[in-house]
Amino acid sequence: MSNKVALVTGGSTGIGAAIAKHLAEDGFKVLITGRNENTLKESATQHENIGYIVSDVSKPEDVKKTVEHIKSTFGQLDVLVNNAGIAPPVPFEEISLDHYDQVYNVNVRGLVDMTLNSLPLLKESKGNIVNISSVVGDRPIPGFTIYSSTKGAVTNLTMGLAKELAAMEIRVNAVSPGPIETPLFDKTGLTEDEMQHMGEQINSMVPLGRFGTADEVATTVAFLASEKAAYITGAQYKVDGGFGA
Repeated sequence: MSNKVALVTGGSTGIGAAIAKHLAEDGFKVLITGRNENTLKESATQHENIGYIVSDVSKPEDVKKTVEHIKSTFGQLDVLVNNAGIAPPVPFEEISLDHYDQVYNVNVRGLVDMTLNSLPLLKESKGNIVNISSVVGDRPIPGFTIYSSTKGAVTNLTMGLAKELAAMEIRVNAVSPGPIETPLFDKTGLTEDEMQHMGEQINSMVPLGRFGTADEVATTVAFLASEKAAYITGAQYKVDGGFGA
């Protein structure tokens, strides 16, 4: 993979950082994006093959800037991992349209925009796309109705794109994590007691009885990004301890 290039959006922490590390260890040159330069720098120290650019997928100008950076720096793109996402918990009766727009702009529109802009490079390389969805896209949980609906959209986009882009020899797959120990949960705005209560509730719904790790998700993404998965497209791999079974 020493001549391959991968782009991982939302690669500064959690699942994205773990994906970047695994791909870099597999020999990819990896570019990660995110909104916080300090956390991006820290993530990039995981491996010499990881570089970064400050970029917000919900801003079209940032998306174009990212793809132009890949063109000028590497001249190619072989794997796109659409990982950037936000999951603010809000009861449905308290939802504003601003909240709706914020979550959809990052989780869905940002993914579509990045994929569209990356498509010419992926056509040249006959590369592949891995979209990070979520098991709550199939099994919504209270307080995350809007987030869950965005992940349902990501899964369906994956299936449609897999069929549409197959003629270009571009594979498209989804990885749907279940409850994973990541900073995403730290950004919910819940108190420590509320977080503990939510964690206990979630664990009770997971047959394996624990939260997963970012590395457990990343190994699945790295497999789908590799030639070992050359005959896999339109698939949804659940990494969820049986939560969505």
